[in-house]
Amino acid sequence: MSAKQIFEKFDKNKDGKLSLEEFQKTALAFFNTFSEEEIKCLFNNMDVDGDGEIEAAEFISFTETMLKEVFDFCDLDNDGKMPADEVYVNMTKLGRECTEESCAETVRIADADGDGYLNFEEFMGMVFSDVLKKE
Repeated sequence: MSAKQIFEKFDKNKDGKLSLEEFQKTALAFFNTFSEEEIKCLFNNMDVDGDGEIEAAEFISFTETMLKEVFDFCDLDNDGKMPADEVYVNMTKLGRECTEESCAETVRIADADGDGYLNFEEFMGMVFSDVLKKE
Protein backbone atom coordinates (compact mmCIF):
# COMPACT_ATOMS: atom_id res chain seq x y z
CA MET A 1 0.00 0.00 0.00
CA SER A 2 1.35 3.43 -0.92
CA ALA A 3 0.44 7.07 -0.32
CA LYS A 4 -0.70 7.23 -3.95
CA GLN A 5 -3.11 4.33 -3.40
CA ILE A 6 -4.48 6.01 -0.28
CA PHE A 7 -4.96 9.23 -2.23
CA GLU A 8 -6.80 7.39 -4.99
CA LYS A 9 -9.02 5.62 -2.44
CA PHE A 10 -10.18 8.92 -0.94
CA ASP A 11 -10.45 10.81 -4.24
CA LYS A 12 -14.09 9.79 -4.53
CA ASN A 13 -14.91 11.74 -7.69
CA LYS A 14 -11.62 10.64 -9.32
CA ASP A 15 -10.63 14.15 -10.41
CA GLY A 16 -7.04 13.82 -9.16
CA LYS A 17 -7.62 16.25 -6.30
CA LEU A 18 -8.96 16.14 -2.77
CA SER A 19 -11.50 18.77 -1.85
CA LEU A 20 -11.72 19.81 1.79
CA GLU A 21 -14.70 17.44 2.19
CA GLU A 22 -12.80 14.48 0.72
CA PHE A 23 -9.75 15.38 2.79
CA GLN A 24 -11.76 15.47 6.01
CA LYS A 25 -12.65 11.80 5.51
CA THR A 26 -9.00 11.01 4.79
CA ALA A 27 -7.71 12.90 7.83
CA LEU A 28 -10.25 11.28 10.14
CA ALA A 29 -9.13 7.85 8.93
CA PHE A 30 -5.59 8.73 10.03
CA PHE A 31 -6.43 10.80 13.10
CA ASN A 32 -9.94 10.18 14.37
CA THR A 33 -9.55 12.72 17.18
CA PHE A 34 -8.80 15.74 14.98
CA SER A 35 -11.14 18.69 15.28
CA GLU A 36 -12.60 20.40 12.22
CA GLU A 37 -10.21 23.31 12.79
CA GLU A 38 -7.18 20.98 12.96
CA ILE A 39 -8.27 19.28 9.75
CA LYS A 40 -8.60 22.64 7.97
CA CYS A 41 -5.14 23.65 9.22
CA LEU A 42 -3.64 20.38 7.99
CA PHE A 43 -5.44 20.81 4.66
CA ASN A 44 -3.99 24.30 4.25
CA ASN A 45 -0.49 23.02 5.10
CA MET A 46 -0.77 20.27 2.49
CA ASP A 47 -2.21 22.61 -0.15
CA VAL A 48 1.22 23.95 -1.08
CA ASP A 49 0.07 25.84 -4.17
CA GLY A 50 -2.88 27.38 -2.29
CA ASP A 51 -5.49 26.47 -4.91
CA GLY A 52 -7.98 25.10 -2.36
CA GLU A 53 -7.44 21.47 -3.37
CA ILE A 54 -4.80 18.86 -2.62
CA GLU A 55 -3.28 17.25 -5.68
CA ALA A 56 -1.80 13.77 -5.53
CA ALA A 57 1.80 15.07 -5.48
CA GLU A 58 1.04 17.36 -2.53
CA PHE A 59 -0.66 14.55 -0.62
CA ILE A 60 2.07 12.00 -1.31
CA SER A 61 4.93 14.36 -0.44
CA PHE A 62 3.35 15.56 2.80
CA THR A 63 2.20 12.10 3.92
CA GLU A 64 5.52 10.40 3.26
CA THR A 65 7.46 13.21 4.97
CA MET A 66 5.17 13.04 8.01
CA LEU A 67 5.44 9.25 8.23
CA LYS A 68 9.23 9.40 7.86
CA GLU A 69 9.37 11.77 10.84
CA VAL A 70 7.18 9.39 12.85
CA PHE A 71 9.30 6.39 11.81
CA ASP A 72 12.54 8.17 12.74
CA PHE A 73 11.08 9.17 16.12
CA CYS A 74 9.94 5.60 16.80
CA ASP A 75 13.23 4.04 15.64
CA LEU A 76 14.71 4.16 19.14
CA ASP A 77 18.24 3.11 18.20
CA ASN A 78 18.27 5.02 14.89
CA ASP A 79 19.29 2.00 12.82
CA GLY A 80 16.59 2.42 10.15
CA LYS A 81 14.56 -0.57 11.27
CA MET A 82 12.12 -1.35 14.04
CA PRO A 83 11.92 -4.70 15.78
CA ALA A 84 8.78 -5.74 17.64
CA ASP A 85 10.13 -4.53 20.99
CA GLU A 86 10.51 -0.97 19.64
CA VAL A 87 6.98 -1.13 18.23
CA TYR A 88 5.73 -2.28 21.65
CA VAL A 89 7.55 0.52 23.51
CA ASN A 90 6.15 3.16 21.14
CA MET A 91 2.61 1.79 21.19
CA THR A 92 2.51 1.73 24.98
CA LYS A 93 3.94 5.27 25.13
CA LEU A 94 1.01 6.32 22.94
CA GLY A 95 -1.41 4.66 25.35
CA ARG A 96 -2.44 1.93 22.92
CA GLU A 97 -3.41 -1.34 24.48
CA CYS A 98 -1.18 -4.07 23.12
CA THR A 99 1.04 -6.90 24.20
CA GLU A 100 4.57 -7.77 23.17
CA GLU A 101 3.08 -10.75 21.36
CA SER A 102 0.55 -8.66 19.42
CA CYS A 103 3.31 -6.24 18.37
CA ALA A 104 5.48 -9.16 17.26
CA GLU A 105 2.56 -10.44 15.18
CA THR A 106 2.03 -6.99 13.66
CA VAL A 107 5.69 -6.81 12.69
CA ARG A 108 5.60 -10.35 11.29
CA ILE A 109 2.60 -9.49 9.09
CA ALA A 110 4.05 -6.19 7.83
CA ASP A 111 7.62 -7.51 7.39
CA ALA A 112 7.64 -7.98 3.62
CA ASP A 113 11.30 -8.98 3.35
CA GLY A 114 11.16 -11.39 6.31
CA ASP A 115 14.13 -9.94 8.20
CA GLY A 116 12.20 -9.57 11.48
CA TYR A 117 12.15 -5.77 11.38
CA LEU A 118 10.06 -2.99 9.90
CA ASN A 119 11.91 -0.73 7.52
CA PHE A 120 10.34 2.56 6.46
CA GLU A 121 8.52 1.11 3.44
CA GLU A 122 7.04 -1.71 5.53
CA PHE A 123 6.08 0.80 8.23
CA MET A 124 4.22 2.90 5.66
CA GLY A 125 2.44 -0.18 4.38
CA MET A 126 1.38 -1.06 7.92
CA VAL A 127 0.04 2.45 8.60
CA PHE A 128 -1.79 2.64 5.28
CA SER A 129 -3.29 -0.81 5.79
CA ASP A 130 -4.60 0.30 9.17
CA VAL A 131 -6.09 3.47 7.62
CA LEU A 132 -7.98 1.47 5.02
CA LYS A 133 -9.45 -0.76 7.73
CA LYS A 134 -10.95 2.35 9.35
CA GLU A 135 -12.46 3.75 6.15
